[in-house]
Amino acid sequence: MSPAETVKRVLGYIETLAMAFKIGARGSYAYYSLLAGLAVMAAYGMYVWFGIQHAPVFFGVDGGGLILTRASESMPWGIYIAFFIFWIGVAASAVIFTFAAYVFKHRAFKSLTVIAEAQAAVALALAVLGILAMLGRPDRGIVLLPQLPNLRSMLDWDFIVIFTYLGLNAIGYIYTLHKYRSGEELGWKFIVPFMIVSTPFAIGIHTVTAFIFHALTSKPIWNTAIMAPRFLATAFASGPAILLIVTYILEKTTREFRVDFDVYRKTMYVIVFALATALFFTFVEAHEIFWYTTEPMKEAQAEVLFLGKYWPTLSRVMWTWIALGVVGVLLSLVKRVRTSKTGIVLISVIAVAAVIAEKTMGTLIPGFIPDPLGRITTYIPTPTELTVFMGYHALLFLVYAILVKGAVKIMFSKEVGH
Repeated sequence: MSPAETVKRVLGYIETLAMAFKIGARGSYAYYSLLAGLAVMAAYGMYVWFGIQHAPVFFGVDGGGLILTRASESMPWGIYIAFFIFWIGVAASAVIFTFAAYVFKHRAFKSLTVIAEAQAAVALALAVLGILAMLGRPDRGIVLLPQLPNLRSMLDWDFIVIFTYLGLNAIGYIYTLHKYRSGEELGWKFIVPFMIVSTPFAIGIHTVTAFIFHALTSKPIWNTAIMAPRFLATAFASGPAILLIVTYILEKTTREFRVDFDVYRKTMYVIVFALATALFFTFVEAHEIFWYTTEPMKEAQAEVLFLGKYWPTLSRVMWTWIALGVVGVLLSLVKRVRTSKTGIVLISVIAVAAVIAEKTMGTLIPGFIPDPLGRITTYIPTPTELTVFMGYHALLFLVYAILVKGAVKIMFSKEVGH
């Protein structure tokens, strides 16, 4: 291929992405209202992040900083890192749909691969923004770049797998959408290398995250070999569940978009099996802690999580995960629920709520109560934290809405020219 042809092809991909954004930003008054609401929320959240929480860094003023959060010596991580764990899992699960569509050649899943890739890219961006929001000096993150790759550092591994997988999903979204726009089939010359490369990274992003957690020896409740499998199990429940919810909303709001019920049914099997596996892992860990552990700190942190010692609210979060997980599994046994799209979406909503309870505060906070010195520090996000949190979520949800709507219109609308 000549340089001129290469440039022409690259410009074609850029044009496809621009078209997706242009088409995705158009819609009804209700859709414009949604985008406007997200934009206002995002703008205010970014103002609070730049102008208030990180004012000492960006404007050199004395006020602001992480003192405006609940972060402390005993509780260095909060809601930003809690949802970093959640969104990493959502991103990891995108590989399920590309496997179903291309490896197992299930044609009905092909219409969801582009949406899954957009979801994975946005989820990873949310995870990265959570890290930036939590850094007291986000500008110092640049210091890491000359050190890459330091293969002895789990943080470097996390940086490598997250940004590589983010790039892969961005490429997958643009390339696949461009093929739809051109009316061409997605060739095996792209599919095979893409699957071979992306699958290890999909598993790797959550595995490395788990390795970071269970390598922290001062947090004994995280020192478990099944942390990575537990993270992956909840990932394969929450990610597909969110995609089914988005798919259901698209079917209700977009005339051209229709998905075969078999996609819902088979995805529900993945969600329910993942929920059941994650519940089993919770039981296994509780059994080990309360029956066999000889480490007082680990038992003390488990009592916070399961028995409500020091802070009853946290145990309610954990038991919410267990209750919702069991309800989600049991609902799948009810024929009337599992044989309708509405019923399967209900299971998906329950699965997302359950995983949020387990994977965010239910995973993060018990590792800090009590701390290595035996101090008890509870955690409730401050208004500043919540505003920043909602702001960067609104920004990426806005991008996701546009990417998904644009993709659906390009793939299915006859009004969009090739």
